Amino acid sequence: MFRCDIKIFNFAVTYRNQMKKQDIILLSVILVALVLVRVVFQIPNFNPLGAIALMGGILFSSKILRWVVPIGALLLGDILLGFSNPLNMEYLFSTDFFFVYASFAAIILIGTFFYKNASLTKVLGGSLLAAVAFFLISNAGSWLTMPEYTKDFAGLITSYELGLPFFRATLVSQIVFSLGIYVVYQLSTKKSIALA
Repeated sequence: MFRCDIKIFNFAVTYRNQMKKQDIILLSVILVALVLVRVVFQIPNFNPLGAIALMGGILFSSKILRWVVPIGALLLGDILLGFSNPLNMEYLFSTDFFFVYASFAAIILIGTFFYKNASLTKVLGGSLLAAVAFFLISNAGSWLTMPEYTKDFAGLITSYELGLPFFRATLVSQIVFSLGIYVVYQLSTKKSIALA
């Protein structure tokens, strides 16, 4: 009887770990697929990149995978875009590139705060914070690196003012793609979709 209980326990632990591996693979495939969508459909400021970072932070249970998979997927997309256009290749590892990736790191960090008990409400709240973080960090990077801006507080405010027309598309895409990733992932893994 005791040996039977151990075998059942070992089977249950093994099955649970396999499900986690399947979830990791599924989420990774969703994120990479969205990067490829971004490569094919290049709509300015309306893309899944921020959502990939946010949902990586929210949905991956592994602290390493939270960072490696989203950043790796985003980098893959930038490399593929670099091969398609010389201007995109110049962007890779430029100063702008590092500010954009710093914003993605901040967004992943935001996602980690919503990791436990993820819900539609938390994904929506995280999406709003993520869009604002991207806006603040990327425009501060533009202010620091572009000679068009004076290097004082007025120049920083000007960079934010000039970035405002692009913020709407960033915010809408952040919300749409984040909620989409959450719902598709929850339904695909047969988990319930929590509202709050």
